Amino acid sequence: MRARIAAAWSMLSPAERRVAEAVLADPDAAMRGTVATLARAAEASDPTVIRFCRALGFAGFQGFRIALAQEDRGPAPARVHRQVEPGQPIARASEAVLDSAIAELERLRAMLDPGAVEAAARALVRAGRIEIWGFGASAAVAEDAAHKLFRLGRGVVARSDPHMQAMAAATLDGASVVLAISHTGRSRELIENVTLAAANGAVVVAITAPASPLAQQASVLLAAAVEEDTTVFTPMLSRLAHLALIDMVAVGAALISPPAIAEKLAQMKRALAGRRVAEATPKRRRQHA
Repeated sequence: MRARIAAAWSMLSPAERRVAEAVLADPDAAMRGTVATLARAAEASDPTVIRFCRALGFAGFQGFRIALAQEDRGPAPARVHRQVEPGQPIARASEAVLDSAIAELERLRAMLDPGAVEAAARALVRAGRIEIWGFGASAAVAEDAAHKLFRLGRGVVARSDPHMQAMAAATLDGASVVLAISHTGRSRELIENVTLAAANGAVVVAITAPASPLAQQASVLLAAAVEEDTTVFTPMLSRLAHLALIDMVAVGAALISPPAIAEKLAQMKRALAGRRVAEATPKRRRQHA
């Protein structure tokens, strides 16, 4: 990041240079903050921060934060795939998987955009219809999202068939939300279906890699920049990041939902209460005289 700033320094305005100085003085605060907090620290305006990010070659503040987070944390935790080798003890491989998962969630936390999570939650609460789309491993994540979000009492469905997605996209309107999930953000049919849905007025919430074609089609982007080699191993780290983002949005939506939703959740719990086997009462040990 220092090299980027040095290369762009001569092209920066005085206000943009103050932003650069604020970043260099406290990179951690810049990485964890928002456009507004960085603008205040630099005594500049929000648009100046955005211009600064673009001067460094980023599409916006989110891309800048992600690059800063990657630089701060060193090698990507996705290297777990290179740590697991043939003949390696399972115990060591298991530790590598856990270490990488923990590191990836920490990385997600560092680059999280709380404003985007809130925007996604509000869009879902307002929606009269929620379509959740994903292919392959993302289809399983989409099913998990549908399981959580149907509790909001809306028309929620998960689809992994591109033809069904296309037909659904053709019938969406401004009261609809599409939650599109993709690790790479480059699945051609998913992008085409999302583009059609957006053209019909639907809000598109994308959980995907920043700067990907899918991200560019999103009304709300929940960025997950996960480096993962999926040529041999099934997606692991990206799936964890996507599930965590869905949990955040689901919790946020529950917090701002109208009181009637809380009553529906209570009804669901009552409906399930009689379907569980009661816990066995521990037997008391006999008292010996």
